[in-house]
Amino acid sequence: MSCSTLRRLTLSLCALLLAGSAAAQADEHFRQAIEAYQAGDNAAAVEHLKAVLAENPGNEQALAMWDSAEKQVVTAMLLERGELGTLAERFLGLARAARKQMTEDPGSANEVVQRVLTGDALDRERALLELRANWGPWAVPALVGPLGDRSNTDNRVSAIQALVRLGSYVVMPLVAVLSSDDVLTRRNAAAVLGTLGDERAAAALAFMASDDEDETTRAAATEALAKLRVESMDGPTLAYDLAQRWFRGDEILVQPWSSAAVVWEWKDGALVGRRVLAGLYHLELAEKNARIALQHGAGESIRPLLAAIHASMKAEILAAARLTELEGNELLATAQERLPALERNLALAGSQRAKGLILCIADKRRQVPAALVLMDAMGSSAEERQALKAALSDADDAVASGAALALARQGDSDTVVVARLGQMLAEAPDRLVAAIGTTGLVDPAPGWQLMVSEGVNEGLLRAKALPPKDVIVVQDGVEGVTLDTLVFALRNDPRTAQVPLIIVTGNVEETSALYGDKAAKVVASASFDDVTEVAGELDPMQADLVARSLAAAAALDDLPSTSVRAAAVPIADTLAGTSDDALRLAMLRLAASAGIEQATPAVENIVLDEGAAPELRKEALVAAARLWALRGGAAGDGERLAEVLLALVNSGDEQLSLPAAQALGQLRGVPDQALAGAVQ
Repeated sequence: MSCSTLRRLTLSLCALLLAGSAAAQADEHFRQAIEAYQAGDNAAAVEHLKAVLAENPGNEQALAMWDSAEKQVVTAMLLERGELGTLAERFLGLARAARKQMTEDPGSANEVVQRVLTGDALDRERALLELRANWGPWAVPALVGPLGDRSNTDNRVSAIQALVRLGSYVVMPLVAVLSSDDVLTRRNAAAVLGTLGDERAAAALAFMASDDEDETTRAAATEALAKLRVESMDGPTLAYDLAQRWFRGDEILVQPWSSAAVVWEWKDGALVGRRVLAGLYHLELAEKNARIALQHGAGESIRPLLAAIHASMKAEILAAARLTELEGNELLATAQERLPALERNLALAGSQRAKGLILCIADKRRQVPAALVLMDAMGSSAEERQALKAALSDADDAVASGAALALARQGDSDTVVVARLGQMLAEAPDRLVAAIGTTGLVDPAPGWQLMVSEGVNEGLLRAKALPPKDVIVVQDGVEGVTLDTLVFALRNDPRTAQVPLIIVTGNVEETSALYGDKAAKVVASASFDDVTEVAGELDPMQADLVARSLAAAAALDDLPSTSVRAAAVPIADTLAGTSDDALRLAMLRLAASAGIEQATPAVENIVLDEGAAPELRKEALVAAARLWALRGGAAGDGERLAEVLLALVNSGDEQLSLPAAQALGQLRGVPDQALAGAVQ
């Protein structure tokens, strides 16, 4: 052998040894990280996880390590804040990549299954461990063939043993296999499920025990069902019970520590896994069991549950669609295709929606999003109105508000309904700005709370404290601290790093050059126009509250004026207090149509606001004309109002001129000279 060949072989052997050593070190560090975390030593766990990642483990090795740990432990690590949670998330990313590759090519388990079937004892054991660590439920499609192999008893026995060893992973795939056309495959699948004793298989085994065309298979299913030790042997009863428990998110069934979100089906003679959104997994299985119970005569008792399940599915899909991280997600796109069918199902539920609502809110595991969807779909049957009346007094504000909206849409102007709608108007949130130093911001503005601090220490503490701020405004030159220090303190703290920052300075040009990449705006003196400009969109929670207020305004708008006046105070307060133009428009229209005289001062402020949007100002002019006619004049400075209105009349603005003239005509005490100037 030549020296060069020997050198290459030596280098290759060294590389293999080093790779093996690195893998072993990574495994050991991961084991120590888990032990340190269980012992409460998070700092040591962080260092060991860093060491694992420093060894650059492959995706498959990361998956094997991840699966070797107790699921409750790694789940708790993921929920940790700070560096530990971040490192655990990075490690999970590697494991997910390997799992995704395997699930996209489940046939890749065939080679490992062949070693289970044909290898010696040691090879079989290694292959079984590999199947459990790497494939889990995705190993079942490769084991279905051997499970019903009439030509090779050893293969059948090995497949059964392998499935039993894989444990709970295989339960849901095997439940689907019970629908196989091959009697031997069905029978052996039932036997494995009986050995595993998992109650998720109860209904499927009960239906097989009563309905299978093969007597021996019926007996095998009966024997398997007996091993599950369930209270009933009746298929519809078991299916209904499972449907309820899947819907409630029963941990024994859902197994939240598992990462599987796959619905298994027997389709075209083969076992197929269909991935779904994680939030839909338990609902898909709830729906499946409920439909089976309905098909087998469960009757009216199952329809309310199906309505609740479909409502929960719709709520889950709509919530997922709002998550930016799911934009373009194929599973979400597939789920959204179901929305029209879910709408039809909710329509078909009819008065059963009433009992479905009770199911959603009567249990300790309340399904509030599903309840809101159901109430939105409700009709005016006696059963539904009774359920809505009960929900109107619910302790959960969201449920009570949903009931009020549903009743108002049906024309119910009961004082309790109107009072609840008025409360919803008041829920529109104020946004929060923190000012440090002398910034030009002195008093709060509509829709904005102002938190002013003269000192730096107090200002930084308040800026970083909860609730989170929408905008921070700082003065350049606050006594005792440089602007650089102040900006650094805000931009390097995760609580304020992403909050828009306005700098107030006497040298705008120079400060912009130095801090333009860190500040949203640099000004000589800040105004709420500046604050509104940089604030950006509402966060999801704020946007939800505004949407609820708008929904309440729309519901009030459909009620008789005499009823709406019971909500006069919240209408006036909301108009005066909100900065959201859509909500202000809605309040102006309510004030005008119902004659809410308490809103007059806020209406006049918008009339005088030259910076208000034209549409908003037009509605304010319409409301002013109506309210001045009712009360016999203005609440504020009539002369100033007359001056502004006269200018609008003569402006030639097609959108504002006529409403301004109508308002001016209702403004009492206007001098004849002013009116003469408006007459053409």
